[in-house]
Amino acid sequence: MEISCPRCESTFISDDKALREHHYRVKCSVCHHIFHVDVAAEAARAGSSLGRRLGRFLLILAIILLVIALIGQILWWTRSYSYAATSAPVRRFLLRSAEQLDITIPWPGPNKDIRILNSQVTPVADHLARITGNIENVANQVQAYPVIEVTLSNVYGVPIAHLHFTATQYLSAEFPARAGFVPGTPVPFVLSSPALTEAAGYQVTLLSRP
Repeated sequence: MEISCPRCESTFISDDKALREHHYRVKCSVCHHIFHVDVAAEAARAGSSLGRRLGRFLLILAIILLVIALIGQILWWTRSYSYAATSAPVRRFLLRSAEQLDITIPWPGPNKDIRILNSQVTPVADHLARITGNIENVANQVQAYPVIEVTLSNVYGVPIAHLHFTATQYLSAEFPARAGFVPGTPVPFVLSSPALTEAAGYQVTLLSRP
């Protein structure tokens, strides 16, 4: 049992059996005051003390959770998580969390730190064409995939059509758009559409946001 000295308010632990053997009379080891232990009062005081400790613990826990939530909000709104997501374990954790919450991570960008490594046009049936190539994110953060614009021109170099392809249209299943565009990894793309016809010239452009 936890008991408290009425004179100096020191608190210490005493064995119930020892208390009974001494008829609930104890001597404070700090001020040497001898007093009678009121078992009911001490039990009530111990319960109150436990309640106060539990209350303090819950308050501290609530403060910690609020701080974590605040940090999470700051990282979310500033998109700072995109820098941490360059680490594969962090990115996997973010993607798993987003999947459990049924949300899509809003990756920043795309900005101008994305480049086309190569591209080639291949004629296909029915006077259509297919464009394949690779793009790379050279920024130091995970970004959203860009929209790819293809401009078709005639023999005089005059544009005759502008086509736009989103990430879900040109990426393979190996590179899901929701996972973000990881830096330093060449990503293949395939552009194919009934509107992508044979033409004298093709210009492939990545559209970025300011």
